[in-house]
Amino acid sequence: MNDATETEKPRVTLHIGVHFATTQDLQRSVSANHAQLKKHGVHVPAPRHAWRVISKMLETLDGLPPIAAEEAQVRSALLGTSEAQHLFLADARWAAPLRESVDGEILYPGIGDRVAAVAELFSEAELQISLALINPAIFLHNSFASGTAPRLLSTFVDQVAPESLRWRDTVAALRAAVPDVPLLIWAEEDAPLIWPTVMRHLFHLPPEVPVAGRILPLKPLLSQEGFEQLKSSLTSHPPETPVQYEHVIMAFMEKYGREEALSPHCDIPGWDAEDIDILTAHYEEDLEALAQEEGITLLQPVS
Repeated sequence: MNDATETEKPRVTLHIGVHFATTQDLQRSVSANHAQLKKHGVHVPAPRHAWRVISKMLETLDGLPPIAAEEAQVRSALLGTSEAQHLFLADARWAAPLRESVDGEILYPGIGDRVAAVAELFSEAELQISLALINPAIFLHNSFASGTAPRLLSTFVDQVAPESLRWRDTVAALRAAVPDVPLLIWAEEDAPLIWPTVMRHLFHLPPEVPVAGRILPLKPLLSQEGFEQLKSSLTSHPPETPVQYEHVIMAFMEKYGREEALSPHCDIPGWDAEDIDILTAHYEEDLEALAQEEGITLLQPVS
C-alpha cells in the first residue's frame, strides 16, 4: 500500500504534448522519481502499453460513449497490479500524431475530438489535462527537421499566414471539447526554471517532498562543466525558495549556457526573420492571455 491520501475519485493526469516540448525530460523525471511516485500513489504505465489499451477501447467503442464497466476495464488494464489512486498518462499522440498536427488551418486542428474521446474513458475520475507549449516557430522548424510529412508541412506554411498562427486557437478548441476538465500549461522555454514546480503540479506532490531530476531540462542547455557545477552548487547551497532557485539557474545559464541551445536556429521555408519575430511575439501574447483564462493554470517563473 502507499501513503497517499485517498480521494473520493481516482485521479488521472493526461499529458498530451505538444511534440518537441518536455517529452524526454518528463520520461527521465518519472524514472528518477519512481520510488516517490509509488509512495504517493502515482502509477505511470509504459506509454506503449497505455496507447494500446486506450486505442483498443476507442476502436471497440467506435464513437459510442463508454459504460461504467468499460471505464473500469481500461483503468484496471492501465493499473495492472498497482493499487495507486493516481494514473499518469503521457503521450503527444493524444493531441495528434505529428503529421496530423499540421493538417489544417491551426496547429493540432483535431485536438478537441481526439482528447475528448480519451477523456470520456475517465469520466468517473478526477481528470486533469496538461500541455507544454513551445514557440510555434521552433515547433515548425523541428517539424521540418524531423522529416515527417514534408508535403503537409510545406502546404501548411504556404497556406497559413504567420500572424494568424496562434496556440490560443489550439487551446480554445481543446477547451471547447472538454470545458470542465482543468488544464495545466507551461512553456517549454520556462521549463529549466520551473521544472520542480511542474513535477509537483503534474503528480500532486506535497511541497515537502523532494523532487529528483529537477535540473534535467538544463542538461542540453549548459556545458558539461556548468551542469556538474550546478549539481554541486544545489547540493552544497540548496535554495530555500523558488525565487532563489530561479536566480541560481539563471546565473548558471548566463555563465555556462550553450548559445546554440539557448538561441536555437530557426528556419521555416518561405518565411523570413520578420515572420519568425511575429510568431514569437504572438506566442508571448498568447501565454499572457492563457494565464488569465478560467480553468487554466499556467505555470510560470515567479521572478
